[in-house]
Amino acid sequence: MFGENIKRIRENKGLGVNELSRLSGVNASYISAMERGEKENPTITTLKKLADTLEVTVDELMKEEPITGEKLKEWDKYSDRVKEECGLHETGKFKTAEAAMQFILKQPAIMGYGGFDTSKMSDQDIIEFANELLNLMKMLGPKYNK
Repeated sequence: MFGENIKRIRENKGLGVNELSRLSGVNASYISAMERGEKENPTITTLKKLADTLEVTVDELMKEEPITGEKLKEWDKYSDRVKEECGLHETGKFKTAEAAMQFILKQPAIMGYGGFDTSKMSDQDIIEFANELLNLMKMLGPKYNK
């Protein structure tokens, strides 16, 4: 995030990377790498040099975007998936039809050769089917994992 801030402030001041490098004493390739997010742990001395040259505080360079309602909604979309995957690892069973369906669809051989039509199955049937497939995979694992 701070790399984006450096780039935004530098560009707003009309400075190129090489000019910021010359004025601050920080290597141009290092500045570029920070702006691209490849270098994420600059020293406080480096940050101070850049902040002084850009006429901002170090806090302004490190400032994060505020968390918006939109961001929270985006995170919420993923929280259910994370909870489901954590539950699967803890219990070894699927709890929702959506997670079970995703698992089934990732097994093309099952769908291609089994002739199963999941659109005609209830949510409970899908969950049970996925759990049975998972159990079969668990049983076969030790046999072929040599």
